[in-house]
Amino acid sequence: MTTHLNPSLVDPRFIQVKRKQAAEILGVSTATFDRMRKDDPDCPKGHIRGEAKTSQVYFRLSDIYDYSELLIQRSQSVSETP
Repeated sequence: MTTHLNPSLVDPRFIQVKRKQAAEILGVSTATFDRMRKDDPDCPKGHIRGEAKTSQVYFRLSDIYDYSELLIQRSQSVSETP
């Protein structure tokens, strides 16, 4: 039997997702996400666990959600501009 977390107890501020998961949540490829991180100062930069150069980059889920909302707002303001 699989046990699932109670969604009301899961706070996205404390959930860390990997780069690939963050890209999937935003609906872009990892290459596009890397470009966004480089070119857009509002894009979350993430944090590295460990000292090795090969250490994974993680992102706070709430930061990815906030950035997604910002992208939606940007696209709406562009589409509303005559």
